[in-house]
Amino acid sequence: MNNFFLLVIGVLFILLAAFLVFYFQTQQNFQDIAKKLEEIQHPPKRSRHSDSLKRTLASFHDKLVVLEADLAKTPRESLTEEEIKTFDVSRHQIKTSIAGLKANGDWVGMPFEYEWAEMLDRLPILLALYRKAEAEKTALEMTPDNELALTNQSEKISANSPSA
Repeated sequence: MNNFFLLVIGVLFILLAAFLVFYFQTQQNFQDIAKKLEEIQHPPKRSRHSDSLKRTLASFHDKLVVLEADLAKTPRESLTEEEIKTFDVSRHQIKTSIAGLKANGDWVGMPFEYEWAEMLDRLPILLALYRKAEAEKTALEMTPDNELALTNQSEKISANSPSA
């Protein structure tokens, strides 16, 4: 009788241990399933943000490519003010988009995505005319009055400095 009682208690402990293992394994599986469902129902916002950055990058790059094609089709000596503004805005937006993609960890890089400098390598006519326009703008800002003022400032600085 004593042995029978110990055998029953031993079997009950084994059944209890098996039930607890089964219960906790099932709970763990339910938690994993719940996490996966949550990810499916509510995807991370980062992917949408990256998609919008990629669309912005592509749209502004396309504007520059169209401008380059127009310049190749009809050669000109300079850019209009509107084209310079388009170039500046596109440069800012492209650099911002690239920085955002890098911050998100979604930047693939070469050969699928280009940095700003690599994009400019593929737009030689536009780049040359933009640099020419910027040089002309800088030259206009440096009028003789400005050069005279700069010369006077350098003379005052040299006069105030102790001579050796």
